[in-house]
Amino acid sequence: MRDIRLREMKPLYGGVEGGGTSSNVVLIAEDGTIVAKADGPSTNHWGMSLSGGEQKEAISKLVQLLRDRYPNLSEMYYITTDAIGGIATATNRGGIVLISGTGSNCKLVNPDGSEIGCGGWGHMLGDEGSAYWISHLAIKTVFDVTDNFKHAPYDISLVQKAMYNYFQISNRMDLLTHFYRSFEKSKIAGLCQVLAKVAKDGDALSCSVFRRAGQELAQHVVAVIPAADKILFEGELGLPIVCVGSVWNSWDLLKDGFLEVLAEARQKPEGRLLSKFSLMKLKQPSAVGAASLGAKQTGYDLPVRYTNNVTVFYTHCYQPQ
Repeated sequence: MRDIRLREMKPLYGGVEGGGTSSNVVLIAEDGTIVAKADGPSTNHWGMSLSGGEQKEAISKLVQLLRDRYPNLSEMYYITTDAIGGIATATNRGGIVLISGTGSNCKLVNPDGSEIGCGGWGHMLGDEGSAYWISHLAIKTVFDVTDNFKHAPYDISLVQKAMYNYFQISNRMDLLTHFYRSFEKSKIAGLCQVLAKVAKDGDALSCSVFRRAGQELAQHVVAVIPAADKILFEGELGLPIVCVGSVWNSWDLLKDGFLEVLAEARQKPEGRLLSKFSLMKLKQPSAVGAASLGAKQTGYDLPVRYTNNVTVFYTHCYQPQ
């Protein structure tokens, strides 16, 4: 009890990463040590570093709600998107964070703190390259080919079988319930993991869907590159791209499409600075970066061990043009 009381007397900085499928919370001490972690269900708007965290009115209401309901919870709140929390976990120099989980989003953060985004508009207006987008494209292809509405150069039988097994249905009509009566974005997105296994077994249709997803994710990067500070292209790793979300576990399926789009972008004036880039994954949750950002709002620079928070899983160098 003595140690607990002493710890409670010292400042703690909390971070919440709230996503479309799951969320996590960390508490960090002044010396940068993570003293507590917790996982939970999806929160989306209702977190500290969260998807949907750019809407000022929603942020104001959330902060006021927290103060009203939990007056002793925290002295100060800072709310931003899950993308910004991700980059703040990986580096304090800036870079690109590219999210592909249930949904998708991309943010460029420059060394001076300026930022620009692409995507993050949800499944009705965006989410290209995400787990939901991949699942939806595969399902739509099965529907279109079966209806003779479109023709595909690939056999749809394995994807259809995976789709039926995942949703525990026996025909397409039964799937309509999942889209129109009891829609759960995360449930539909979960099919993506099954499709990844089918693709790795060699199914051509699944492979083509993941290749398309790689193209869409790379296009997010292309969209923000013109606003990037030249400093971000320098250094041993080249342009740092922090990859957040479970879809990146299928990098081998995304790779060809991703590289194809970036190679095309380098032929344009705005893409010529891209001589090298590195893809990295977080070893700590984005909640760590959220806590760091929150600490800055109080005037304290939380010591974050950035090298311990990421691992580089792919680096690509281009020949000089």
